[in-house]
Amino acid sequence: MQNKEKLIFAHRGLFDDEMIPENSLSAFQRAIDAGLGIELDVRLTKDGVPVVFHDKTLRRMCSDTRKISKITYDELKKLRLKGSDEGIPTLEQTLELIGGQVPLLVETKLPKRRTLSRRLERRIIPLLRDYKGDFSLQSFNKGSVRFLKRHMPQVKCGILSGSLYPEPSGFDFISYKLAGMTEKKAQELKKRYEQVFGWSVVPLSDEEKRYALSTLDLDGIII
Repeated sequence: MQNKEKLIFAHRGLFDDEMIPENSLSAFQRAIDAGLGIELDVRLTKDGVPVVFHDKTLRRMCSDTRKISKITYDELKKLRLKGSDEGIPTLEQTLELIGGQVPLLVETKLPKRRTLSRRLERRIIPLLRDYKGDFSLQSFNKGSVRFLKRHMPQVKCGILSGSLYPEPSGFDFISYKLAGMTEKKAQELKKRYEQVFGWSVVPLSDEEKRYALSTLDLDGIII
């Protein structure tokens, strides 16, 4: 991603809880139509298929108590998101839809915080190497980010944080929780990273967006 451009990413796509579920192809198409970048989450099914889904379990989005990591893709593709017609997309399907039309921010989600296996990363690397669009990678898991950077050194790789102190070094960028961001904190982070992004899980007002991009002078926001 270009360092000077202010970027706005639709967090899990441009969704709404009534009609368009998060991390669905419709939410991603809606973000593309709005000219927004897309942030999405990737997990691995039991049989090793990278799918776009945020939670560990299917409970919130599919009313199913099972974990993504414990079921096969054939089982998973029968489920629907929030009672809609939308299924859980694979990363491959999602990359094909986006096709480089907008910037992409991919977060790796591992079964456990201390997961040492790099099975997920090894599965997504070939897909991303073939992708022609602009993308960056991030995770709360430092080992995941370092592995991805080592195997794709040309790609910007960053760490997600909201409470880590001191923040870990050796990453291209940091995505920091906006609720904990002050002007002093933003300035501290800018001294340590090429880019600083802010993220939020709740909608931001126009005034809050201006504060993040102008007053805090962040490189982008994930909202």
